[in-house]
Amino acid sequence: MRAAPRSQMLVRSLATCLILAALWSARAEEARIDHIDLVAAGFYDAATAKVADTIAAPTAAGGKTNQLADVALMSEPPADTARVGIGFGVRFRSTGEPRGAQATLRSVWKIPAPGIHNPNNDITYRESVVDFTTAIGSVHWRGYGLDQPWEVVPGTWTIEIWQGERKLLERSFTIGPQPAPAVKQ
Repeated sequence: MRAAPRSQMLVRSLATCLILAALWSARAEEARIDHIDLVAAGFYDAATAKVADTIAAPTAAGGKTNQLADVALMSEPPADTARVGIGFGVRFRSTGEPRGAQATLRSVWKIPAPGIHNPNNDITYRESVVDFTTAIGSVHWRGYGLDQPWEVVPGTWTIEIWQGERKLLERSFTIGPQPAPAVKQ
């Protein structure tokens, strides 16, 4: 029996690699989050948050997203949350299969009227949208930091976390002067 020519072996090897890549891709697409548990939500000092990475995000109001490390939430909202240097967000854990697999999610910040007008691109945003990946079973952070004066929009901001067409989490934050605590008489 004759050995296959070298070119045939190369073609078979490439075909095998393509099949394995397609199977791996299909497995990655199977990662499904069943639900998200809210671990924490609140305000943080955006000026002291450690930026681990910055990623371009054309559908985000600021044109980028910062990945933060070690976000320390304040025990109480500050008296005035409508100012540069304040951030707010959610920490959550995803549950699904297969555990540890990467799943793509989308965070959607609903911005109150009149929206954020970004002077760098002359676009007004009523939503700031970013796709991101998380490992199923891990804790993940999504927040919004008021880094520029033009981002400070008082009102109710709402974050939604989606996988495909399924909304998995929704949480709202009031940006502006916080009401004084009721005094018991």
